[in-house]
Amino acid sequence: MKTFLACLPAFLLLNALPAAPASAGAVSGTVSDAHGAVRSAVVYLSGGASAPPLPNAVVDQRDKMFTPHVSVVTRGTTVRFPNDDTLFHNVFAYFQAKKFDLGMYPRGTTKKVTFDKAGLVILLCNVHSSMSAYIMVVDTPYYAVSDSTGHFRLPAVPAGTYTLHSWQESGAVLTRTVAIGSKPQTLTLALARK
Repeated sequence: MKTFLACLPAFLLLNALPAAPASAGAVSGTVSDAHGAVRSAVVYLSGGASAPPLPNAVVDQRDKMFTPHVSVVTRGTTVRFPNDDTLFHNVFAYFQAKKFDLGMYPRGTTKKVTFDKAGLVILLCNVHSSMSAYIMVVDTPYYAVSDSTGHFRLPAVPAGTYTLHSWQESGAVLTRTVAIGSKPQTLTLALARK
């Protein structure tokens, strides 16, 4: 016995099936500025799918430093701020995406903040002026932080047109439109200060 779909003409059957998703390719490349390779640069693509919150984001406090120094989280992510140092610390931020002050807290204590707006967050400690870190809050699953040689990689980006953003803590930025195909693509990004 034939099924209903088997009885349909081929041209109707093709139109009845859901469209296949666009093929995805890896996007990789290097980030540089006037002085050479740029490490810890944030690279992300906007204009595509939104991303769910990350399940386990952490910025640690240890040896009078925030670790990692630069991180990326998706909008809606709750970041944990454990104090794993021998000293009291305070985490506060007053920039673009979030403003908060967690107050002073001792070793072994963890506080949390949910980042519900895209943009840059600069973290500071009012006890130790040398401590700083950066969180870029994005609304995309396509992001990376460049390594010590300026290299980055965004795996499985669906074919399409996106706005590419790159930022580094020196204030150097780059924004441009990029067309991503289904095959791996290599980009060379040259950042400049505004």
